[in-house]
Amino acid sequence: MKKIVFLLVLFLACSLYSVAQNTREAIMYIVDSIPVIEDPEEDNQVIEADVADITVIKNRDSLNALGYDKFAGAIFIFTKAYRTRSDDTKNIPSLKQMERKNGVWYFHGNLYSGKFIDYYYSGRKQHEGAFQNGKAEGLLTKYYSNGLVSAENYYVNGIQNGTEKEYYENGVLKQKGEFVNGKETGVWEMYFPNGQVRQRSSFRDGTMDGETTVYYSTGQVRAVEIAKNGTITADKRLEKIEQMMTKGHASYKEGDYKAAIKNYSKAIDLDSTYAEAYFARGTMKLNNFLFDEAILDFNKALVFEPYFERALSNRAFARIRKYQLGSGRKLSGNRDVTVIASKDVPDIPANERVIICADLKQAIFLGDNGKMILDARREFCDAK
Repeated sequence: MKKIVFLLVLFLACSLYSVAQNTREAIMYIVDSIPVIEDPEEDNQVIEADVADITVIKNRDSLNALGYDKFAGAIFIFTKAYRTRSDDTKNIPSLKQMERKNGVWYFHGNLYSGKFIDYYYSGRKQHEGAFQNGKAEGLLTKYYSNGLVSAENYYVNGIQNGTEKEYYENGVLKQKGEFVNGKETGVWEMYFPNGQVRQRSSFRDGTMDGETTVYYSTGQVRAVEIAKNGTITADKRLEKIEQMMTKGHASYKEGDYKAAIKNYSKAIDLDSTYAEAYFARGTMKLNNFLFDEAILDFNKALVFEPYFERALSNRAFARIRKYQLGSGRKLSGNRDVTVIASKDVPDIPANERVIICADLKQAIFLGDNGKMILDARREFCDAK
């Protein structure tokens, strides 16, 4: 998959970022009639297959007439999706063409009423909804770059009211609940990709109130907590386990990995099915360069919770680090994902690379999509 290279008529590159202030050396890029003024997100790029045509303008008079007199040139890129839109759809403005002031939206200096549609640089929809007097009204829909719905929210006079739904990238429901006057109300549920409830919580006026039950994707109850007046009472069954976990976290913060491993092992002795303890112990072993032992702990965590995204991420990095021993770089201090990828490109066997990429892909799908994870996928997995 080839990304557009904005290096002029070499013609295809990987970044849309274009604006350099007050210099005649800069090039302005305009995608589907909208100027590109910010570096796009990881999943918001143009690829060659999306492009219908490109127009390059360098004539000074033409640049002046277009309002791009401060730039050395302007490159207009039009996507195939844009070329197939009706004129009525093309006339629906984007938020990128509006201005938000004091919580309300303006278009051409006036409070805006009507539909809006934002698009990815591929030409596919990113968000769509409507405003009434500059405030969101009705259904707001967000989309993944693959075209499937990411989230649905309802608004009344700019305030969330009604059912909110979030989805995984494959269309499976991820979360749902009700808003009343902008506050979570009633029972909210989160789901695993297999449809099993991940967490069920009760809310009152935007605050957890009552019982919260946390599940494994197998349906087994992981914990039951009670919230009342802003205070959460932990599951008494996990009290001793959590004491060991807390001690382990404290040892880790002090840099005593051996003590941390010992405390996490005690937590496992108390409950041999507690996935969080295997993950934490595996992370400490990863920090100690005990890569194979770390992988075994991550494997165990994933036996009890196959959708444990951080275990997937760290298992991938444990394998990567096995082939980066020569870098000698210090590992990250983040407890959730503790290893940063070296800039050195290791020689990873093909079968190991397949496993690494499968773990990274699944972790990103489940929501572990920080820069480090995305960078690792791009470095080790994306087609060159």
